[in-house]
Amino acid sequence: MNFFDIIIAIISIVIGYSLGGILPAYIFGKLKGVDIREEGTKNAGTANAFKVLGLPYAIPTALYDTLKGLLAILIAYFLGNDFIIMQICGLMAIVGHVFPFYLKFRGGQGNATATGLLLYYLVNYILISFDIFYVMLYLILLVVIFAYISKSGSLLPIILFPLLGFSVFLLYPTSGFNLFFVILLLHITTIGMYKVITEKKLVITDETFLAHWWRVAIRPVSLLFLLFYFIYSKTVVLMLIGIVCLCFVFLDISRLFSRQTNELLTVKIKKIFRKGEEKKFSSMTLFLISTFILVLLFEIEIATVSLFFLVFGDMFGKIFGLAYGRHKILDKTLEGTLAHLGAVLLFGYILYNTLDISLVVLIVGGITSPIAELLPIGVNDNFTIPIMSGTVMRVADFFGF
Repeated sequence: MNFFDIIIAIISIVIGYSLGGILPAYIFGKLKGVDIREEGTKNAGTANAFKVLGLPYAIPTALYDTLKGLLAILIAYFLGNDFIIMQICGLMAIVGHVFPFYLKFRGGQGNATATGLLLYYLVNYILISFDIFYVMLYLILLVVIFAYISKSGSLLPIILFPLLGFSVFLLYPTSGFNLFFVILLLHITTIGMYKVITEKKLVITDETFLAHWWRVAIRPVSLLFLLFYFIYSKTVVLMLIGIVCLCFVFLDISRLFSRQTNELLTVKIKKIFRKGEEKKFSSMTLFLISTFILVLLFEIEIATVSLFFLVFGDMFGKIFGLAYGRHKILDKTLEGTLAHLGAVLLFGYILYNTLDISLVVLIVGGITSPIAELLPIGVNDNFTIPIMSGTVMRVADFFGF
């Protein structure tokens, strides 16, 4: 890159930033005598323009905010910049939108601009191959599920964009768009997380869960057992799980046979054992026993899928069921069950593309998982979910599906 190219690149980047700094929502607001950054959601973007100013102002705001990143790339292209500078110019439109210098660097969130660029990249991926289109259809199904559950769009990027990023690197591993695509995903996801936190989109009031949330959060650590399975052997993993499991069994037996120990762990130190576990084995112990049985009975692929379904299906079901549960199904909620299904679909897609397992086998296991959680058979979910889904998958695999 010579001196002239550098000057052109700098000019193009400044143009990109300047285009981003033009905020129709703010301009229209000023024309109506209001600072849109002080009204409604206090965001100089499309949604707030609609809320504060109305549809006639929201439409042009949406159009410009969505297209200005692409416009920045187009101008950079006509000025003769290379591929990377063009993409940087598009990103600078987001920077300009979020940090306009003439408004003391307080603008909008840049979601519309990032979304416009995201669509631009997706079109380019489709032009390379049509595979990403089918992924988008799959994501639409997940969008429907989680949008129904949460009645909010803020959670969707947090849940779905990691899958979209995974798909892009899987389908287009050498594409020059990938880095910039991931930056956009991270931006939109971060904004989504910010909204979830500040607007309290995910609120759980259940005291038992709040006291023992760490027991749900720590479960993915159990997937390390599977990593050892892949690296070493079934025997090594069974020994490892067995040792950990015996420690928990010993702890449970100790407290069940000692009133003082039981009272200490279930009453005085409430964060370890839940209410209702005073006279029985804890779900932590049952989870480890179930993991041991999975590895013992099934091949590595089926054991992996079953444990993923248990860990994340149960996690999603519990969190979304407690936060958004509105309709009861037996002793569960429809929203929690749908979240369990959503988690199965989410991680099932990843597992299908990383493990040597049949799609049919994966589907029947995925359908079985939320059903197993629903069944009122009096057996702990830590057993029913993985053992039933694993058994169904093993049978399907046996018959050659």
